[in-house]
Amino acid sequence: MIASSEFWEKEKEAPLLNRNANFFRPESADELLQRAQRLLQLLDKKHGKDTIEQISLKPNCDDEAAKRIFKLDAERTFKSEECRQQLVEVLSSLWPELLDYHQGLGFVVSFLLLVLPASDVLRLCVGLHRLYLQGYFKAAPVAYVRDARVMQKLLDQRQPELGSHLKELACAEAYASKWFVGLNVHVLTFEALFDFMEALIETGDVFLFQFALSLVDNCKDELLKAANAAEVLEILRLDAVRYTNKHKAHNHEKEGSFFVKIVKDAREVQIDEEHIKKLREEALEDLRLEEERRKQRDKEVRYTPNIFN
Repeated sequence: MIASSEFWEKEKEAPLLNRNANFFRPESADELLQRAQRLLQLLDKKHGKDTIEQISLKPNCDDEAAKRIFKLDAERTFKSEECRQQLVEVLSSLWPELLDYHQGLGFVVSFLLLVLPASDVLRLCVGLHRLYLQGYFKAAPVAYVRDARVMQKLLDQRQPELGSHLKELACAEAYASKWFVGLNVHVLTFEALFDFMEALIETGDVFLFQFALSLVDNCKDELLKAANAAEVLEILRLDAVRYTNKHKAHNHEKEGSFFVKIVKDAREVQIDEEHIKKLREEALEDLRLEEERRKQRDKEVRYTPNIFN
């Protein structure tokens, strides 16, 4: 999209570009398009060229409710009908693979469409779904809830004071979706977002936890001072009111360095993948027990006799 002069005429005020911070520009489009191809190269290098097949743009969604949501999400993302239609076509082409939809997928697809042709976006998103974020793009993603719980467990183990403080004010499921499902579209500036996408595809899903721990560490002082859930969510979602595109990291002079530093620091966070596997098993067991207790409460409510009759 960004290689077209018409795009910049029609989409310069598009909501999707709120975090661009002048990183995507007409004069840098060729360089950015070449860099975007690296995302596919990283996917092939890590998993093999034949692991994810070439996928054609074939809108094939027979779910009317889903199609309405695709259209609404496209209207929230782009200004022009051409860009909206392209987003809808890609989401509809992904439907047979996923048979479900989370708005976070719309965020990811819309960002990738800025720098990749639709066929490459399809292949990359199928790769993310099958190899990195399996189950994340469902409307009610249990896999995401599990991993949000894992992130909280990691935080409790590594920074118990901060972990306890956050649990008192907000549950991880309420804020981590911006990072884990939406892959930081609308959270990071585009400069940092490109770095994040590359690191995720190169490293694997464990990078999501590395990123989460880096973000909370970079915001630790503010988080410990936060007095309520609204303030915690504003910080953890890197709300643009608090963290403008020009926000600088401590002792850094470059505008926007705060966002870039979070991703850079994330690469240095050490996490054992076997430990993540164990924590995922624990989180799933926690969820199973919670569901059993919920069903038991519902059963007790249904069969409680009415003493007034």
